[in-house]
Amino acid sequence: MPDRLIGLFLSALILVSGAFGASKSQVLHAQGIKFKVLHHFTGGKDGFYIPGGLVKDRHGNLYGIAVTHYWGSEYGLLFELKRIGRGYKFRVLYNFDRSDGFNCYGTPAPDKHGNLLGLCTFGGRYETGTLWKYSRSGHFTVLHDFTNADGAVAQDTVDVDDLGNIYGTSFEAGPDGGGTLWQYSPSSRSFNVLHGFSNGDDGGGLQAGPRIDVKTGVVWGTTRYGPNCTYCGNGTVWSYDPSSRVFRTVVDFESIGILDAESRLILDAQDNVFGTAWGAQGVQDSCGVVYELRRNGSNYAPTILHQFLDNNGDGCSLFGRVRFDDSGNLLGTTYAGGEFNAGTVFKLKHRDGEWQEEILHSFDFSDGWGPQSGLKTDHKGNWFGTTAYGGQYNRGTVFEISRVQP
Repeated sequence: MPDRLIGLFLSALILVSGAFGASKSQVLHAQGIKFKVLHHFTGGKDGFYIPGGLVKDRHGNLYGIAVTHYWGSEYGLLFELKRIGRGYKFRVLYNFDRSDGFNCYGTPAPDKHGNLLGLCTFGGRYETGTLWKYSRSGHFTVLHDFTNADGAVAQDTVDVDDLGNIYGTSFEAGPDGGGTLWQYSPSSRSFNVLHGFSNGDDGGGLQAGPRIDVKTGVVWGTTRYGPNCTYCGNGTVWSYDPSSRVFRTVVDFESIGILDAESRLILDAQDNVFGTAWGAQGVQDSCGVVYELRRNGSNYAPTILHQFLDNNGDGCSLFGRVRFDDSGNLLGTTYAGGEFNAGTVFKLKHRDGEWQEEILHSFDFSDGWGPQSGLKTDHKGNWFGTTAYGGQYNRGTVFEISRVQP
């Protein structure tokens, strides 16, 4: 472990142990919230099992990916919920086949031209996954076939910088065997590995896609394993500066007691970093955390903003990332927990330096079960998301939750 990280880790242990020592608090349930299901997946031509989230265009249309079965493998379809008046009309835009890629589980990402970008975990020319584009004119293209040498098993989603360059991660393989951070340039049609993870100080196994800091251009992400621990350990937070080509291991999750951080990260205006994880070591009934890496110069001190304990209707198990509303509150979903143990939509309100949880909705199976991704907002108090299961046919739902007060 680099010497420059030891002091940070010791201070982090103090911060986190204080947060973990907090007693169970009463769970608040927000009032006046309106919830409705926009689509119940049937398991037929519209697909089933919705692990990814949604993206929204400037017209209010929603896009996502549903899983389909084909000859024993799980493929996927790209769908649109087109905004028509006060409602939505569902249609399939594209069905993936083996040459396009399969196990296409992630969330599509838009570029500045209105095209949709995404990843398939397997399939393609070398059976190790693909990067694809669906143009606004309705044309599908595989932009890159992963080769193992440049990564394999690409998961989650991608991010796009101001120049249109696409950044993503692969879970494994690459030049050093632990996965890759990569960049694809549409203008030159070139693919470059920016960092090959080695399961050393940098960790390995990248489940979540990257996040670009729009102010600095620095790319942020997490690993599932390490550091210095192949297929073990609790993972890391890392950053990469494309301008200087400097890679940095920022935090070792095991040293601060955070377990299974699987979501993408977000940053606030002060470059503090936020994420979610499944739990915390040494905490009875730990059922998930929202954490912050607070910036202090060039260092980042971790602390826990909220500890989910699955009591009194609290949520449990966090797959998806949190997002800010316009007032600086954090909103997200839990896979389980809540009143019916089918998951929740929650808000963490930031007041006077404290974070207070409110449950906005508890899923009851009939309206969904097991949201695995985060939320999307129109910045008008309306938030949109997906559930992996549940709904009328137990095949997943797309939902809207509105009248969310700041």
